[in-house]
Amino acid sequence: MRKFFSIQCVLLILSLAFASCASNAQSASREASSAEDSEHRRAGEQNESDSRMITYSVNLRLSVENVEETKRTITEQVGNFDGYITRETGNYITARIPAQNMDSFLVVARENGKIESETRTGADITEQYRDNVIRLESLKNIRERYLLLLQRANNVAEMISIERELERINTQIELLEGKIKYAEMSVAYSDITVSCFERAKPGPLGWVFYGLFLGLKWLFVW
Repeated sequence: MRKFFSIQCVLLILSLAFASCASNAQSASREASSAEDSEHRRAGEQNESDSRMITYSVNLRLSVENVEETKRTITEQVGNFDGYITRETGNYITARIPAQNMDSFLVVARENGKIESETRTGADITEQYRDNVIRLESLKNIRERYLLLLQRANNVAEMISIERELERINTQIELLEGKIKYAEMSVAYSDITVSCFERAKPGPLGWVFYGLFLGLKWLFVW
């Protein structure tokens, strides 16, 4: 009897141990699954953030010693960062710089003079871009169907009618392709405008007051 009771105790202990291990395993599995889901969500959010279509434009105003010399220097710097000039008028230079080089270019451009002002703006064109891509795919599918209809046309009148529709659809496709390419270029390259203005120089009387100012400053410092 004691032997039977001992066996029952052992079996009970083993059962409880197995149940505890199973419970722990299930808990660990749930925790791992939850962690994996969280990681997937974070990765999805990160991918969504990285895939946004953002265009940037910068306006930098500098006061410089010599406008023409500074403009020549900036033109060289634009080329050094794989950019190109899109407009140059008077004191202004507008360039397109690869988005990945924008910040590095601005660091160098700022060194050409004293910064009077700097503004940076960004525009999110993601939804507009995606809509155009979807519309383009839809129009291409419609064009394929019209091409099949053209092959099955029974007479000249049907052929002319289908060709007119194809011409209209092709025009829309070309317009959308142009918009998509322009959007991609706008994201790949940032618009940067640098305006240069000569620093104001004091006249003869101004130099006199400037000298007095330096003298007074020297007295107070010492």
